[in-house]
Amino acid sequence: MSAVKVETKECLYCSGKGYFQLLLGGSETCPSCGGTGKQKESK
Repeated sequence: MSAVKVETKECLYCSGKGYFQLLLGGSETCPSCGGTGKQKESK
């Protein structure tokens, strides 16, 4: 069992949805998380 704890927090930009709702209708993939809705660990 690993002692390293990996926390996957929801992406701050899209609130964990993985996409942005556009004002004119439709949606766009979140560039920060790549559509996963999870915040990437930057190391």
